[in-house]
Amino acid sequence: MSKNRILIVNHIFWPDNINTARHITELADELSYRSWNVSVLVGNRDYRSNEIIGSNFEKRAEVKISRVFIPKFSNKKNAGRLLTSLWLIFSFAFKLPFLGKFDAIVLGSNPPFSFFLAPYLKLINRNTKLFLWSFDLYPDAIYASKNANSIFFGKLLNKITVFCYKNLDVLVDIGPCMKYRLKKYVANNITTETLTPWSFVEQTVKDEIHIPTRNMLFGEANLTLMYTGTIGHAHEFDNFLALARILQKKNASIAFCFAGFGKKINELKSLCNSNDINISFAEFVNSDKELNERLSSADIMMVSLKDNWSGISVPSKFFTSIGTGKPVLYSGAKDSAIESWIREYNLGFHLTKDNIDLVSIKLIDISNNSHLINDMKSNCLESYKNTFSKKYICDKWSTLIWNTIHIDKSIL
Repeated sequence: MSKNRILIVNHIFWPDNINTARHITELADELSYRSWNVSVLVGNRDYRSNEIIGSNFEKRAEVKISRVFIPKFSNKKNAGRLLTSLWLIFSFAFKLPFLGKFDAIVLGSNPPFSFFLAPYLKLINRNTKLFLWSFDLYPDAIYASKNANSIFFGKLLNKITVFCYKNLDVLVDIGPCMKYRLKKYVANNITTETLTPWSFVEQTVKDEIHIPTRNMLFGEANLTLMYTGTIGHAHEFDNFLALARILQKKNASIAFCFAGFGKKINELKSLCNSNDINISFAEFVNSDKELNERLSSADIMMVSLKDNWSGISVPSKFFTSIGTGKPVLYSGAKDSAIESWIREYNLGFHLTKDNIDLVSIKLIDISNNSHLINDMKSNCLESYKNTFSKKYICDKWSTLIWNTIHIDKSIL
């Protein structure tokens, strides 16, 4: 393969370690490993700390990094996030002509509305193939907030969104439910592809349980369930709490732990009381070592998404779960990608308000028979390796970009 030039554009990148930054960083690394000439254009602030990171120009192995300055807007407020998005879109537009020509440009969906760059990119280089990897869907996320002013503003963006999407060559979603939502924006001439995120921790065999962490988080429970990651507006926990309380009444040897961060963590804690002795909480961990130890302590991972957020986002913790051999207990819409994958590959359980008793019975059976959970874990590892692994997805990315560039060239 010749050294075709690829530019990846995203808000955040290494050394930032939140999920989107890590996925974009690993995609750049993997494409470079597959002999692509990769550059990235990103912001210069860490998302959580808001401190400046990296240099204006640097290299990570063979990946060339260009960073644009971002003022210290607050990422904790809507106004600050909007200002950051607008600043980055204009800064990227100013910087792009000075970076040279590329065979393909991949836009990440962070900052929100990054696709506003699409018409401009086609204007300055109509031969460059333009991709959008949609992790989060805008303006649909504005509608999901149920704020009247936001909904009105979001509707005004629909026509702009359709116009911008017309300039894409390939639109990459992360699940069938997102692909369905995108239909209202996508012209027939645009190629669409589903390429999911992957787990940052990938295992080939079932992990050894880190006993000290398991005892600290779950006590002596036979079966352990964990929720890890963001706890925010898009997530719901009523079904998990109802399930935990039913199991507590049945004296089941099953424990729950919520380990994460986000806008709703304190609200979730306030919903629990002194009678919820099978529920615990843990803080966010920064190192992969601590993450591995924590993940090893859980038998089943909990994943949730409110029904009205289905297709707007697909929680990356689902891929972390099966990538580490953990079945999934999913609370969310029936028409979601996660529900369909759980059903298709037998990766766990779909929890609804109508089947809580049934799921509680199944979990009690599993807690009393270790062979059942071991078989489920083995199936998750095999399904992940064959369908969702980093190697599998990045191979497909490389093939998709190559075919998009060279099939069109062969026609010309």
